[in-house]
Amino acid sequence: MNQIVRLAYSFVFFLTLSAVAAAVDLLSEWVHQLGVADFTYYLIALTAHFMLVVDVLLFCCFVLYSAWDFLKGEML
Repeated sequence: MNQIVRLAYSFVFFLTLSAVAAAVDLLSEWVHQLGVADFTYYLIALTAHFMLVVDVLLFCCFVLYSAWDFLKGEML
């Protein structure tokens, strides 16, 4: 039961991080419509994509660690 609660809290945490990345991506589109320099637009868009990639990689690591921890607990 403890692992399910930890998984649920972690899922909410990673979902929040991905929502922030999506918000930054929307911000970059809004900034682009304002007519700022392309450098600024690409920098904000790159930041959003980098945040999403890091979020996905951390989530994959967490899922693999949780699966390993669960299997290790089942074997004992």
